[in-house]
Amino acid sequence: MASQPPAPGLNPGPVLPGILYYDPNTTAARLATAGLRLAGFQVFNAHALADAVDLCKKHGPAGDRSVKALLLDAASDPVASAAVLKALVQIPGGAQLPGILLVSRSNPTPIPGAEGLPSLRRPFSTPALVKVVHEALEDQAGASGSSSQISVDLAVTRLKQLLFEHFPGQEFSETEIDHFAKALRSDEELALPSDRPVIRGALGAARLEAVLEMLGNSGVRGVLKVEDGNRWGKLHLDAGRIRLAEVKGTEEDLKLGRFVVEGGFMRDEQLEAFIVGKDPEQRPLGTRLLEAGFISAADLAQIVVDQARAVTSHLLTWKAGTFTFTPTSELDPMAAAAQAQGRTELLVSEALLDGLRLLDETTVMGPHMPDVEDVYLRVDEQVAKLAREALPRDELAVLELVNGRNSVKEIARKTRTGTFAVARVIYRHAKANLVRKRVMPVAV
Repeated sequence: MASQPPAPGLNPGPVLPGILYYDPNTTAARLATAGLRLAGFQVFNAHALADAVDLCKKHGPAGDRSVKALLLDAASDPVASAAVLKALVQIPGGAQLPGILLVSRSNPTPIPGAEGLPSLRRPFSTPALVKVVHEALEDQAGASGSSSQISVDLAVTRLKQLLFEHFPGQEFSETEIDHFAKALRSDEELALPSDRPVIRGALGAARLEAVLEMLGNSGVRGVLKVEDGNRWGKLHLDAGRIRLAEVKGTEEDLKLGRFVVEGGFMRDEQLEAFIVGKDPEQRPLGTRLLEAGFISAADLAQIVVDQARAVTSHLLTWKAGTFTFTPTSELDPMAAAAQAQGRTELLVSEALLDGLRLLDETTVMGPHMPDVEDVYLRVDEQVAKLAREALPRDELAVLELVNGRNSVKEIARKTRTGTFAVARVIYRHAKANLVRKRVMPVAV
């Protein structure tokens, strides 16, 4: 809901303009709300028509007059948004409030009769949103002749409030505040608070792919962390790209070493011999390999991208847990090193495509998809009927390790591939009667 009113007896200065923000997508609304509040606005959030009407009656022109503008998402459900807008303008004074629509690029005029309202197309940056809201307030002030009420410098208003809160006994001149405000305006990173979560949610209530798509479209820099019990994964996002990925506590082998071998940069035995040596500085494996001359900076960039692609696909399979997004001002050092190469990058949209393809394949395999602990036997008489060139190299590597003892997880570790890749191969081979699942005998 809106910001809390100041405590009695304090002089908070000018009242901050209030924005009634309707968005049925609570996850998408959080990021825009955080930016608007830190830009100096009060924000009254509504996710349903009834909420919007109640807030407008209480805080609009017929209420305490806190609301100075309406902001409506019309991209996700234009019909519902049109109903909300119609209900709001019927409230006394509601038709005089300036309105702003958040629209999609494919449908820039989603509400008939509202074509004249200012709009902002998704995806948008927080500074762009703040700018269009500010312009709508200024236009309304000029049209009504009451600019003294809402024509305020938002940066100065926010700065005065913060100075009053943190330095109650200190006085600052208008010139000093003006200098501070100019510095604030030049720093777009201040649109979001750094180093603390601004988005939280639960998987199930919100789909991770939708959250990732929203963050990718906004271009924000920060860390999306997904947690489920003792396992977690982190995606370092920047400018619509996944710069780095981390994961811990999963059965899937998603460590950097796997992608060093999988990419052909080192042989498995070379890597194992290198890892055995202790590093007193406890540097990341990628940094150690780079400084030891085993891989180049360009190689490391490719390895980091391959790992990020696999980690993202894996996280998209999680159905339970929580997620948080924390904006950051700087990239992780390894992510920054990979970005500096500029030749190999992973777009969020590209990672989503890969992850969604994986989900589709999982759905196709259904209950027949091998589990990581399953053990399979090779049907040698069927395999003998095939020419060796009938199977690609990756399938041959898996088939040779199907011996009635190795589980799917063990085969993945020995081939330095993911468990999903191994499960996919075994599923195909089982359908072709080349392997069969080992069934333990039941004691009688």
